[in-house]
Amino acid sequence: MAMIGAPSPAPPPAEQELPVYWASAQPGTAGQIGRRRLRIEDFEVAIYIVVWVFFLLMVAFFIWKGSRLDEEEKNSTTYYAMIDTVAGLDPEKDLLRPGPVDPEFNLTLGLASRTATFGACFQTGTAVAVSYRTVQLAAGVVPKLCVDPKQSAKEGSVVAWGSRVPVPRMVRDVLVGDLRRGAAEFDVALTVHKPDPRSVWWDVVSCKAKVGDAAAFATPCSLYRSNVPEPVDQPGYAGYTPRPEAPPESGDDD
Repeated sequence: MAMIGAPSPAPPPAEQELPVYWASAQPGTAGQIGRRRLRIEDFEVAIYIVVWVFFLLMVAFFIWKGSRLDEEEKNSTTYYAMIDTVAGLDPEKDLLRPGPVDPEFNLTLGLASRTATFGACFQTGTAVAVSYRTVQLAAGVVPKLCVDPKQSAKEGSVVAWGSRVPVPRMVRDVLVGDLRRGAAEFDVALTVHKPDPRSVWWDVVSCKAKVGDAAAFATPCSLYRSNVPEPVDQPGYAGYTPRPEAPPESGDDD
């Protein structure tokens, strides 16, 4: 029973409704974003592939260029050797008596450039050695001589000599027979600087030559050993003893 005059209780507050926001996407928007992302990724992949292909092509080009230059350098110079005369190996005198021999070879050397890229040179320090049946008989130095690309030249003032060279009996007997028949063939080895002037290495080329046989210039020397150190400028046989000089003429004392 309500009491007369008593205040009535206040009604509970009405619940407030939170605003509702609706978002709507247009049809196809998500697909366009996905396709755009795929196009960007495809473009990046294409750039990556192009860069790698270009890099591999450049590497292949430099490898091919280097091998071509190496091959051109190997075939750029031709060397020749001819033995004009020999002394100290007379089969009737020097080789019949026992003991060492003192041979001396007068040589004509030639070189030719075969390319338009490299010239050809007997650089300072070029060495020559003459052997018979693997026995070195003489050695000497070659004067400097250079030619331009596609040019050739001869040097006829080369002397290789040996001092007190021991020759084994079997080799001596064969050499005597060959010299008597005019069939003695000697090995002439040239230690030459590589055609590329930037290189620090030398090559050894080997030639076959008979005494007085001009046909030796028809057969070029062949490469025997590549990339060897610079030869020591000490002509002579094996131990490289200095070549003796003629004593000065003595004059009358006043």
